[in-house]
Amino acid sequence: MNMPKMMTKTARKKILFLHPNFPGQFKHLSEAAGNVGHDTRFLCQTHYGRSVAHVQRLTLKGRCGHDHLNAQARDQVQRTSKLANQYRQGLTRLDQTGWRPDIVVSHSGWGCGLHVKELWPECQHIAYVEWWFDPQSEFFSYDQLNVDLNFSKNQTEKHWLRNQALALELVSADIIIAPTHWQAQQLPSILRERCFVIHDGIDLEQFRSGSQVTDHRESQAILTYGTRGMEPMRAFPQFIQSLPELLQIHTNLRVEIAGTDEIHYGGRPPKDHQSWGDWAKYFLDRRNSSSKVKWLGSLPTKKYINWLQHSSCHIYLTHPFVASWSLLEGLACDCPMVVSDVPPVREICQASKAVVTLADHRDPKALTRAIDSVLKAPEQKRPKAVLENYSRAVTLQQWGCVAGVELSTNG
Repeated sequence: MNMPKMMTKTARKKILFLHPNFPGQFKHLSEAAGNVGHDTRFLCQTHYGRSVAHVQRLTLKGRCGHDHLNAQARDQVQRTSKLANQYRQGLTRLDQTGWRPDIVVSHSGWGCGLHVKELWPECQHIAYVEWWFDPQSEFFSYDQLNVDLNFSKNQTEKHWLRNQALALELVSADIIIAPTHWQAQQLPSILRERCFVIHDGIDLEQFRSGSQVTDHRESQAILTYGTRGMEPMRAFPQFIQSLPELLQIHTNLRVEIAGTDEIHYGGRPPKDHQSWGDWAKYFLDRRNSSSKVKWLGSLPTKKYINWLQHSSCHIYLTHPFVASWSLLEGLACDCPMVVSDVPPVREICQASKAVVTLADHRDPKALTRAIDSVLKAPEQKRPKAVLENYSRAVTLQQWGCVAGVELSTNG
């Protein structure tokens, strides 16, 4: 859909955000609404003590945490149904206080916005969609031989059934938002007609502060891999499998891995090991490669940016799924990058005219060759990626246009 014209000053609205894990993708959006004086509230399942300026955080009452839902439901479909019911109770309590929103923004993957139009038919409901499970998508067909992804016929059916609650929420919503065209393309055509593409956006100035300082010809090059979770969906096993040969070629190479040893997006844990991080350490130790690999855990933002800026080669890998913010963050830091040759990554790299090395991460040897080519390449000045359309200021402006409200773009 074409983007509406930019809004000038508008009347202050009552805006409600819905996401199980506060603040999720809505941190900066909710803050931008609160900063200009909209009565902004956020109903969540868990928050871990987080807060957002000028946003009133509300929490579902009763036994509604992740552990309780997992104990009560056999699968994701049942968990979504139970969480949707808990959100209905929370919305009803809010309605009974006399507070009724003009605009509701929901993350549609969990059922939290399923009952919005039932309770408040006059409000404007904007549903943010992260993923629609299309059986014909490359999501299922790209790496069918990889058993770690756990895409058996039975699992594919379960994924398809997860669309039930998602479909009802999206059909009833007034507007749908997807972060990328790739994600929007997964939707059925009847839903794409009401879908705008607006990326979550990154703080471009923050990640571009300073300059990329590494010279590939330093005595010890640094290979970096950053991820939210060490898991098959982010091709973590293939990256680890590429390292022994790479470390034999580049004897002074240091490898640094940032992120948590958890599965967030799917796939099965490794056989005979507690986690993929545990498996990786075992795999590298057996091949006399572990001494050159450093495990950093989660990094605070300033350290993370500095880490990226010192990278000789940064690795961003993903299954054809949701492209994470770290791809843009690496591009913004002007890292030499090896990235997965899959549609969501190509979309962002082509749109930003980024100079990267694409690799088929399904083959660890191909990944080794791609990384080797970057590390051996002579130092040269590359044109910077054109990332302004992914800046937070621009994406907040786009949200304001679609929602028909004024938002602060200075936060």
